[in-house]
Amino acid sequence: YVLCDVRHLGKEKILKALPKIRHTGLLFENIDLVEQPVPIRPTAHYSMGGIEVVKIDDMSTKIPGVYVGGEASCISIHGANRLGGNSLTDAMVTGYLAGVGATNYAKDAKFGNGENASKLAKQWQDKFKDVTSGGTTEEMYKLREELGRQNWDNMGIFRTQDKLDLLAKNLEEIQAKYDQLKVPNSNPIMNTAFTDYVELGNLILLSRCACLAAQNRLESRGAHTREDYPKRDDVKFLKHSIVTLKDNKLELGYKDVVITEFSLDGRKPA
Repeated sequence: YVLCDVRHLGKEKILKALPKIRHTGLLFENIDLVEQPVPIRPTAHYSMGGIEVVKIDDMSTKIPGVYVGGEASCISIHGANRLGGNSLTDAMVTGYLAGVGATNYAKDAKFGNGENASKLAKQWQDKFKDVTSGGTTEEMYKLREELGRQNWDNMGIFRTQDKLDLLAKNLEEIQAKYDQLKVPNSNPIMNTAFTDYVELGNLILLSRCACLAAQNRLESRGAHTREDYPKRDDVKFLKHSIVTLKDNKLELGYKDVVITEFSLDGRKPA
């Protein structure tokens, strides 16, 4: 956290120049920045890595009929640290390729009789009934805050093996608590509590994936900075970490990075 203090501007200037920021502080933290500093903290700017792409020409994945683009994809455009301008490539190029790929697939795809879709829908309907049968949203949001704290403290910018191992253990405990969560809203329409519940589950799963990959990458590369392994190790780790969910367990694998016209020798500090 960082404290942002604007009290030196004076009450009248704050009310005139920063009314929306003052309102946000009151709304989310119950803090009036006219009277006291408001806490702020960094948030995610963009994503690096993503779903493995099998063929860059159409952005297809290992799952037939699933095409991925933008920051949800991983096709080695960015390397281990994305440059700001590369967002145009994500938005304009990979999105276009994925759209064309999906269109071409759909032309000849056999969609079946809907049996699998009905089965999946029934599973989610049953899950919705179970999860929305009681509990409190307060417990869920506390768990989400705890997840954020654990990731920030133990898998933030600077990492060590001890911190990552501790995080892995704590994520198991968070997962166990999540599995017991209930939310009190059983309304099937615009149920934001259930939406937040599903999103929290996804965040926990992705945190476990990132932690597993970070635990086993014994080097520093891009945004992955290990205080106990400060050097980049191209011999052992010039490869993507691929985490797969199989039989409800995470498995870690690797995929070699393909070097084209830009050699590794060119990546030297100025």
